[in-house]
Amino acid sequence: MLNKKLPKPKLSSRMKIFIEKAVPNYPFWDFCCDHGYIGIGALQSLKFSEVHFVDQVPHIMVRLEKLIYQSPALNPDYNFSLHTKAGEDICQEVTGSLLIAGVGGTTIKNILESLCNRDLLRADRLLLSPHLDEHIMNAFLASEKMARKYEVLEKISIQEGRRIRPLYIVDKIIR
Repeated sequence: MLNKKLPKPKLSSRMKIFIEKAVPNYPFWDFCCDHGYIGIGALQSLKFSEVHFVDQVPHIMVRLEKLIYQSPALNPDYNFSLHTKAGEDICQEVTGSLLIAGVGGTTIKNILESLCNRDLLRADRLLLSPHLDEHIMNAFLASEKMARKYEVLEKISIQEGRRIRPLYIVDKIIR
């Protein structure tokens, strides 16, 4: 591995908030990671025990893998994983913080529902930022299945250019 640092990702203020609001010292899951900037920012922060990148588009993940391996993180032994599959198809427990952003509320609902149905959703914090269909995501969060395990702590409205994007911070209910 080379000793270069990862290139500084271009993180918007919204993306920086995602990393700031995640639970430190636990895994960070970047679902629908697209360009991988948020996950790379999470790697560089050294704030998390591991970082998982999830996206179903193979060429996105190939490009991201090359970027990471050509420019390793500050610590070359840092634990990260690339999952080239739909979020609904993840087959391991999701713990720590789970971020789903840049997709619609229907996709967010489908991912969470699939993980719940297979008892794989164990994250302490969900960071959810739908671009549309917010009402569908909200209805699922209010469903008995989710309301027994999670509660919306905060909804933040973040200005991004001319748009205002929501960020839901949802925490596991500790009994």
